[in-house]
Amino acid sequence: MAGTSNRIVAYDHARALAVLGMIFVNTYKIMDINRFKPWWLDTLVRLATGRAAVLFVMLAGGGIVLAYDRACDNEKPLVRGRMIARASWLWLFGMLLTMVWNADILHFYTAYLLFGVLLLDRRTARLKKLLAIIAAVSMIVCALVTYDYEGGQILEEVFDSGLSGLVVDYFFFSTFYPVFPWFCFFLLGMLIGRLERSPEKMRFHLVFAASSICFVGIELFSALLNAETVAGRWVDIDLPLWRAFSLSEAFPAGPLFVFSAGASGLAAISLLRLLSERKSPRESFSPLAAFGRLSLTFYIAHILIGHVYRRWIGKPHAIVSNGQALLFSTGFILAGMVFAVVWTRHFKRGPLEMVLDALSRLFLKRRDASLRHPPEALSGG
Repeated sequence: MAGTSNRIVAYDHARALAVLGMIFVNTYKIMDINRFKPWWLDTLVRLATGRAAVLFVMLAGGGIVLAYDRACDNEKPLVRGRMIARASWLWLFGMLLTMVWNADILHFYTAYLLFGVLLLDRRTARLKKLLAIIAAVSMIVCALVTYDYEGGQILEEVFDSGLSGLVVDYFFFSTFYPVFPWFCFFLLGMLIGRLERSPEKMRFHLVFAASSICFVGIELFSALLNAETVAGRWVDIDLPLWRAFSLSEAFPAGPLFVFSAGASGLAAISLLRLLSERKSPRESFSPLAAFGRLSLTFYIAHILIGHVYRRWIGKPHAIVSNGQALLFSTGFILAGMVFAVVWTRHFKRGPLEMVLDALSRLFLKRRDASLRHPPEALSGG
Protein backbone atom coordinates (compact mmCIF):
# COMPACT_ATOMS: atom_id res chain seq x y z
CA MET A 1 0.00 0.00 0.00
CA ALA A 2 2.87 2.37 0.79
CA GLY A 3 4.31 1.81 -2.68
CA THR A 4 0.95 2.57 -4.30
CA SER A 5 0.51 5.71 -2.19
CA ASN A 6 4.02 6.92 -3.05
CA ARG A 7 3.26 6.40 -6.70
CA ILE A 8 0.02 8.38 -6.48
CA VAL A 9 1.78 11.27 -4.72
CA ALA A 10 4.56 11.24 -7.34
CA TYR A 11 2.01 11.50 -10.14
CA ASP A 12 0.23 14.30 -8.28
CA HIS A 13 3.52 16.20 -8.09
CA ALA A 14 4.13 15.60 -11.80
CA ARG A 15 0.65 16.87 -12.70
CA ALA A 16 1.28 19.95 -10.57
CA LEU A 17 4.54 20.68 -12.43
CA ALA A 18 2.75 20.27 -15.76
CA VAL A 19 -0.05 22.68 -14.81
CA LEU A 20 2.38 25.18 -13.25
CA GLY A 21 4.34 25.24 -16.49
CA MET A 22 1.17 25.71 -18.55
CA ILE A 23 0.02 28.55 -16.29
CA PHE A 24 3.20 30.54 -16.93
CA VAL A 25 3.28 29.67 -20.64
CA ASN A 26 -0.39 30.50 -21.18
CA THR A 27 -0.07 33.75 -19.21
CA TYR A 28 2.49 34.76 -21.85
CA LYS A 29 -0.14 34.30 -24.56
CA ILE A 30 -3.25 35.49 -22.73
CA MET A 31 -1.61 38.70 -21.53
CA ASP A 32 0.24 39.17 -24.84
CA ILE A 33 3.64 39.44 -23.15
CA ASN A 34 6.66 39.22 -25.45
CA ARG A 35 9.16 38.48 -22.71
CA PHE A 36 9.06 37.85 -18.97
CA LYS A 37 11.49 39.56 -16.61
CA PRO A 38 13.89 38.61 -15.09
CA TRP A 39 15.72 36.83 -17.91
CA TRP A 40 16.03 33.49 -16.08
CA LEU A 41 12.25 33.30 -15.68
CA ASP A 42 11.80 34.02 -19.36
CA THR A 43 14.29 31.24 -20.17
CA LEU A 44 12.44 28.76 -17.96
CA VAL A 45 9.06 29.69 -19.44
CA ARG A 46 10.35 29.30 -22.99
CA LEU A 47 11.84 25.93 -22.07
CA ALA A 48 8.52 24.87 -20.52
CA THR A 49 6.55 25.93 -23.63
CA GLY A 50 5.05 22.76 -25.04
CA ARG A 51 7.01 20.53 -22.66
CA ALA A 52 4.59 21.19 -19.78
CA ALA A 53 1.72 20.09 -22.03
CA VAL A 54 3.74 17.03 -23.09
CA LEU A 55 4.14 16.06 -19.43
CA PHE A 56 0.39 16.57 -18.96
CA VAL A 57 -0.36 14.21 -21.87
CA MET A 58 2.18 11.60 -20.74
CA LEU A 59 0.63 11.53 -17.28
CA ALA A 60 -2.78 10.92 -18.85
CA GLY A 61 -1.34 7.92 -20.69
CA GLY A 62 0.24 6.56 -17.53
CA GLY A 63 -2.92 7.31 -15.55
CA ILE A 64 -5.26 5.18 -17.67
CA VAL A 65 -2.84 2.23 -17.44
CA LEU A 66 -2.60 2.51 -13.65
CA ALA A 67 -6.38 2.81 -13.30
CA TYR A 68 -6.90 -0.19 -15.57
CA ASP A 69 -4.34 -2.30 -13.71
CA ARG A 70 -5.99 -1.55 -10.35
CA ALA A 71 -9.35 -2.88 -11.56
CA CYS A 72 -10.41 -6.51 -11.21
CA ASP A 73 -10.98 -8.46 -14.43
CA ASN A 74 -14.77 -8.21 -14.17
CA GLU A 75 -14.50 -4.43 -13.60
CA LYS A 76 -12.25 -3.69 -16.59
CA PRO A 77 -15.12 -3.22 -19.11
CA LEU A 78 -16.70 -0.70 -16.72
CA VAL A 79 -13.37 1.14 -16.34
CA ARG A 80 -13.02 1.35 -20.13
CA GLY A 81 -16.58 2.66 -20.38
CA ARG A 82 -15.86 5.38 -17.81
CA MET A 83 -12.72 6.41 -19.68
CA ILE A 84 -14.64 6.75 -22.94
CA ALA A 85 -17.38 8.75 -21.19
CA ARG A 86 -14.78 11.03 -19.55
CA ALA A 87 -13.09 11.56 -22.91
CA SER A 88 -16.41 12.58 -24.46
CA TRP A 89 -17.13 15.12 -21.72
CA LEU A 90 -13.58 16.46 -21.92
CA TRP A 91 -14.10 17.04 -25.64
CA LEU A 92 -17.21 19.09 -24.83
CA PHE A 93 -15.34 21.05 -22.14
CA GLY A 94 -12.52 21.70 -24.57
CA MET A 95 -14.79 22.85 -27.39
CA LEU A 96 -16.50 25.30 -25.04
CA LEU A 97 -13.09 26.53 -23.92
CA THR A 98 -12.02 27.21 -27.51
CA MET A 99 -14.56 30.03 -27.57
CA VAL A 100 -12.07 32.05 -25.50
CA TRP A 101 -8.83 30.10 -25.93
CA ASN A 102 -7.81 28.69 -29.31
CA ALA A 103 -4.81 26.83 -27.86
CA ASP A 104 -6.95 24.46 -25.74
CA ILE A 105 -5.58 20.94 -25.35
CA LEU A 106 -8.67 19.17 -23.98
CA HIS A 107 -10.50 18.64 -27.28
CA PHE A 108 -7.34 17.04 -28.72
CA TYR A 109 -6.93 15.14 -25.48
CA THR A 110 -10.11 13.23 -26.31
CA ALA A 111 -8.55 11.58 -29.35
CA TYR A 112 -5.50 10.50 -27.34
CA LEU A 113 -7.72 8.96 -24.65
CA LEU A 114 -9.99 7.11 -27.08
CA PHE A 115 -7.05 5.62 -28.97
CA GLY A 116 -5.36 4.78 -25.67
CA VAL A 117 -8.40 2.91 -24.34
CA LEU A 118 -8.33 0.69 -27.45
CA LEU A 119 -4.74 -0.28 -26.61
CA LEU A 120 -5.14 -1.10 -22.92
CA ASP A 121 -5.20 -4.88 -23.49
CA ARG A 122 -2.38 -4.89 -26.03
CA ARG A 123 1.00 -6.29 -25.13
CA THR A 124 3.80 -3.90 -24.23
CA ALA A 125 5.81 -5.09 -27.24
CA ARG A 126 2.90 -4.08 -29.49
CA LEU A 127 2.77 -0.63 -27.90
CA LYS A 128 6.49 -0.16 -28.53
CA LYS A 129 6.13 -1.13 -32.19
CA LEU A 130 3.14 1.18 -32.59
CA LEU A 131 5.10 4.01 -30.95
CA ALA A 132 7.98 3.48 -33.38
CA ILE A 133 5.61 3.57 -36.38
CA ILE A 134 3.72 6.67 -35.21
CA ALA A 135 7.00 8.43 -34.36
CA ALA A 136 8.32 7.72 -37.87
CA VAL A 137 5.15 9.12 -39.48
CA SER A 138 5.23 12.07 -37.09
CA MET A 139 8.73 13.03 -38.22
CA ILE A 140 7.43 13.56 -41.75
CA VAL A 141 4.31 15.39 -40.56
CA CYS A 142 6.30 17.64 -38.20
CA ALA A 143 8.80 18.53 -40.91
CA LEU A 144 6.00 19.43 -43.36
CA VAL A 145 4.10 21.55 -40.84
CA THR A 146 7.22 23.39 -39.64
CA TYR A 147 8.36 23.92 -43.23
CA ASP A 148 5.03 25.57 -44.10
CA TYR A 149 5.00 27.58 -40.87
CA GLU A 150 8.49 28.94 -41.61
CA GLY A 151 7.53 30.16 -45.06
CA GLY A 152 7.34 27.13 -47.33
CA GLN A 153 4.23 26.18 -49.32
CA ILE A 154 3.17 22.55 -49.54
CA LEU A 155 0.15 21.85 -47.37
CA GLU A 156 -2.07 24.69 -48.60
CA GLU A 157 -1.74 23.41 -52.15
CA VAL A 158 -2.66 19.84 -51.20
CA PHE A 159 -5.50 20.16 -48.68
CA ASP A 160 -8.67 22.22 -49.12
CA SER A 161 -10.48 24.20 -46.41
CA GLY A 162 -13.63 22.04 -46.38
CA LEU A 163 -14.66 19.37 -43.89
CA SER A 164 -11.99 16.94 -45.04
CA GLY A 165 -9.41 19.68 -44.63
CA LEU A 166 -10.56 20.33 -41.05
CA VAL A 167 -10.33 16.62 -40.18
CA VAL A 168 -6.86 16.35 -41.67
CA ASP A 169 -5.81 19.49 -39.81
CA TYR A 170 -7.11 18.07 -36.51
CA PHE A 171 -5.21 14.81 -36.82
CA PHE A 172 -2.06 15.96 -38.57
CA PHE A 173 -1.40 19.60 -39.30
CA SER A 174 -2.66 21.78 -36.46
CA THR A 175 0.09 23.97 -35.04
CA PHE A 176 -1.02 23.19 -31.47
CA TYR A 177 -1.70 19.57 -30.38
CA PRO A 178 -2.47 17.35 -33.38
CA VAL A 179 -2.75 13.60 -32.85
CA PHE A 180 0.50 13.21 -34.81
CA PRO A 181 2.95 13.63 -33.06
CA TRP A 182 1.20 14.22 -29.69
CA PHE A 183 -0.15 10.69 -29.47
CA CYS A 184 3.51 9.61 -29.26
CA PHE A 185 3.70 11.30 -25.86
CA PHE A 186 0.51 9.58 -24.72
CA LEU A 187 1.98 6.21 -25.73
CA LEU A 188 5.19 7.01 -23.85
CA GLY A 189 3.06 7.68 -20.79
CA MET A 190 1.31 4.33 -21.23
CA LEU A 191 4.70 2.61 -21.35
CA ILE A 192 5.77 4.40 -18.17
CA GLY A 193 2.54 3.12 -16.59
CA ARG A 194 3.42 -0.40 -17.75
CA LEU A 195 6.87 0.05 -16.18
CA GLU A 196 5.16 0.21 -12.79
CA ARG A 197 4.41 -3.51 -13.19
CA SER A 198 8.11 -4.34 -13.05
CA PRO A 199 9.64 -5.09 -9.62
CA GLU A 200 13.10 -4.05 -10.86
CA LYS A 201 14.33 -1.35 -8.47
CA MET A 202 16.70 0.30 -10.95
CA ARG A 203 14.07 0.83 -13.65
CA PHE A 204 13.46 4.52 -12.96
CA HIS A 205 17.17 5.20 -12.40
CA LEU A 206 17.89 3.96 -15.92
CA VAL A 207 14.99 5.91 -17.45
CA PHE A 208 16.06 9.11 -15.70
CA ALA A 209 19.71 8.80 -16.76
CA ALA A 210 18.96 7.94 -20.40
CA SER A 211 16.20 10.54 -20.88
CA SER A 212 18.22 13.33 -19.22
CA ILE A 213 21.21 12.68 -21.50
CA CYS A 214 18.90 12.56 -24.52
CA PHE A 215 17.16 15.82 -23.59
CA VAL A 216 20.36 17.79 -22.98
CA GLY A 217 22.02 16.35 -26.08
CA ILE A 218 19.13 17.23 -28.42
CA GLU A 219 18.81 20.78 -27.08
CA LEU A 220 22.55 21.39 -27.51
CA PHE A 221 22.41 19.91 -31.02
CA SER A 222 19.47 22.16 -31.96
CA ALA A 223 21.28 25.21 -30.57
CA LEU A 224 24.36 24.42 -32.66
CA LEU A 225 22.25 23.96 -35.81
CA ASN A 226 20.73 27.41 -35.32
CA ALA A 227 23.84 29.29 -34.21
CA GLU A 228 25.13 31.93 -36.63
CA THR A 229 28.67 31.30 -35.47
CA VAL A 230 28.45 27.55 -36.20
CA ALA A 231 25.89 26.47 -38.82
CA GLY A 232 25.63 29.98 -40.24
CA ARG A 233 29.10 29.64 -41.74
CA TRP A 234 27.97 26.95 -44.21
CA VAL A 235 24.21 27.35 -44.65
CA ASP A 236 21.47 29.96 -44.46
CA ILE A 237 19.90 29.02 -41.13
CA ASP A 238 16.75 31.01 -41.97
CA LEU A 239 15.80 28.67 -44.82
CA PRO A 240 12.41 27.00 -44.12
CA LEU A 241 13.79 23.54 -44.89
CA TRP A 242 16.73 24.00 -42.50
CA ARG A 243 14.51 25.33 -39.72
CA ALA A 244 12.05 22.48 -40.21
CA PHE A 245 14.73 19.97 -39.19
CA SER A 246 16.80 22.05 -36.79
CA LEU A 247 14.30 23.71 -34.45
CA SER A 248 13.24 22.15 -31.15
CA GLU A 249 10.06 24.17 -30.66
CA ALA A 250 6.54 23.10 -29.76
CA PHE A 251 4.23 25.23 -31.90
CA PRO A 252 4.42 23.81 -34.42
CA ALA A 253 6.30 20.77 -33.21
CA GLY A 254 9.48 20.07 -35.13
CA PRO A 255 11.03 16.59 -35.41
CA LEU A 256 13.67 17.40 -32.79
CA PHE A 257 10.99 18.62 -30.36
CA VAL A 258 9.30 15.20 -30.37
CA PHE A 259 12.45 13.55 -29.03
CA SER A 260 13.44 16.44 -26.76
CA ALA A 261 10.00 16.83 -25.15
CA GLY A 262 9.49 13.09 -24.81
CA ALA A 263 12.86 12.82 -23.06
CA SER A 264 12.13 15.75 -20.73
CA GLY A 265 8.77 14.24 -19.76
CA LEU A 266 10.32 10.86 -19.02
CA ALA A 267 13.07 12.53 -16.97
CA ALA A 268 10.55 14.50 -14.88
CA ILE A 269 8.29 11.52 -14.15
CA SER A 270 11.13 9.13 -13.33
CA LEU A 271 12.84 11.69 -11.07
CA LEU A 272 9.65 12.29 -9.10
CA ARG A 273 9.10 8.54 -8.79
CA LEU A 274 12.61 8.13 -7.40
CA LEU A 275 12.14 10.95 -4.91
CA SER A 276 8.79 9.58 -3.75
CA GLU A 277 10.34 6.24 -2.82
CA ARG A 278 12.60 7.91 -0.25
CA LYS A 279 9.74 9.23 1.90
CA SER A 280 6.57 7.90 3.44
CA PRO A 281 3.30 8.87 1.69
CA ARG A 282 2.42 11.19 4.58
CA GLU A 283 5.77 12.98 4.29
CA SER A 284 5.60 13.13 0.49
CA PHE A 285 2.17 14.77 0.31
CA SER A 286 2.55 18.53 0.04
CA PRO A 287 0.70 21.63 -1.19
CA LEU A 288 2.24 20.89 -4.59
CA ALA A 289 0.72 17.40 -4.60
CA ALA A 290 -2.65 18.84 -3.55
CA PHE A 291 -2.39 21.33 -6.42
CA GLY A 292 -1.72 18.47 -8.83
CA ARG A 293 -4.76 16.56 -7.62
CA LEU A 294 -6.93 19.46 -8.87
CA SER A 295 -5.10 19.74 -12.21
CA LEU A 296 -8.18 19.85 -14.45
CA THR A 297 -9.85 22.47 -12.24
CA PHE A 298 -6.78 24.71 -12.29
CA TYR A 299 -6.13 24.21 -16.00
CA ILE A 300 -9.57 25.50 -16.98
CA ALA A 301 -9.72 28.10 -14.18
CA HIS A 302 -6.44 29.85 -15.04
CA ILE A 303 -7.54 30.34 -18.65
CA LEU A 304 -10.98 31.75 -17.79
CA ILE A 305 -9.76 33.89 -14.87
CA GLY A 306 -6.74 35.01 -16.90
CA HIS A 307 -8.96 36.41 -19.66
CA VAL A 308 -11.14 38.20 -17.11
CA TYR A 309 -8.02 39.60 -15.41
CA ARG A 310 -6.64 40.89 -18.69
CA ARG A 311 -9.87 42.66 -19.58
CA TRP A 312 -10.10 44.19 -16.12
CA ILE A 313 -6.48 45.20 -15.54
CA GLY A 314 -5.76 46.14 -19.14
CA LYS A 315 -8.46 48.78 -19.57
CA PRO A 316 -8.81 50.84 -21.65
CA HIS A 317 -6.30 49.45 -24.21
CA ALA A 318 -6.07 45.81 -23.03
CA ILE A 319 -2.35 46.31 -22.31
CA VAL A 320 -0.91 44.29 -19.43
CA SER A 321 2.58 44.95 -18.11
CA ASN A 322 5.18 42.29 -17.35
CA GLY A 323 4.73 42.88 -13.61
CA GLN A 324 0.96 42.53 -13.82
CA ALA A 325 1.24 39.28 -15.77
CA LEU A 326 3.75 37.90 -13.28
CA LEU A 327 1.47 38.98 -10.42
CA PHE A 328 -1.41 37.05 -11.95
CA SER A 329 0.52 33.81 -12.53
CA THR A 330 2.22 33.72 -9.12
CA GLY A 331 -0.92 34.93 -7.31
CA PHE A 332 -3.05 32.28 -9.02
CA ILE A 333 -0.59 29.53 -8.12
CA LEU A 334 -0.27 30.55 -4.46
CA ALA A 335 -4.02 30.97 -4.05
CA GLY A 336 -4.53 27.68 -5.85
CA MET A 337 -2.22 25.83 -3.48
CA VAL A 338 -4.04 27.21 -0.43
CA PHE A 339 -7.38 26.25 -1.96
CA ALA A 340 -6.09 22.79 -2.92
CA VAL A 341 -4.77 22.04 0.58
CA VAL A 342 -8.10 23.00 2.17
CA TRP A 343 -10.14 21.19 -0.47
CA THR A 344 -8.19 17.89 -0.31
CA ARG A 345 -8.79 17.69 3.43
CA HIS A 346 -12.46 17.10 2.66
CA PHE A 347 -12.58 15.67 -0.87
CA LYS A 348 -10.46 13.24 -2.88
CA ARG A 349 -11.08 15.00 -6.21
CA GLY A 350 -11.18 18.60 -7.34
CA PRO A 351 -14.44 20.45 -8.13
CA LEU A 352 -14.35 19.95 -11.90
CA GLU A 353 -12.93 16.46 -11.47
CA MET A 354 -15.99 15.61 -9.36
CA VAL A 355 -18.34 17.08 -11.97
CA LEU A 356 -16.61 15.11 -14.73
CA ASP A 357 -16.81 11.89 -12.71
CA ALA A 358 -20.50 12.44 -11.92
CA LEU A 359 -21.33 13.15 -15.58
CA SER A 360 -19.46 10.03 -16.67
CA ARG A 361 -21.29 7.86 -14.13
CA LEU A 362 -24.63 9.35 -15.15
CA PHE A 363 -23.90 8.64 -18.81
CA LEU A 364 -23.04 5.01 -18.04
CA LYS A 365 -26.12 4.51 -15.85
CA ARG A 366 -28.38 5.78 -18.62
CA ARG A 367 -26.59 3.54 -21.11
CA ASP A 368 -26.89 0.47 -18.87
CA ALA A 369 -30.57 1.22 -18.26
CA SER A 370 -31.26 1.46 -21.99
CA LEU A 371 -29.51 -1.88 -22.53
CA ARG A 372 -31.54 -3.59 -19.78
CA HIS A 373 -34.80 -2.03 -21.00
CA PRO A 374 -34.66 -1.50 -24.77
CA PRO A 375 -37.28 0.82 -26.33
CA GLU A 376 -39.31 -2.11 -27.69
CA ALA A 377 -39.69 -3.64 -24.22
CA LEU A 378 -40.64 -0.31 -22.67
CA SER A 379 -43.32 0.21 -25.31
CA GLY A 380 -44.69 -3.31 -24.86
CA GLY A 381 -43.55 -4.43 -28.31
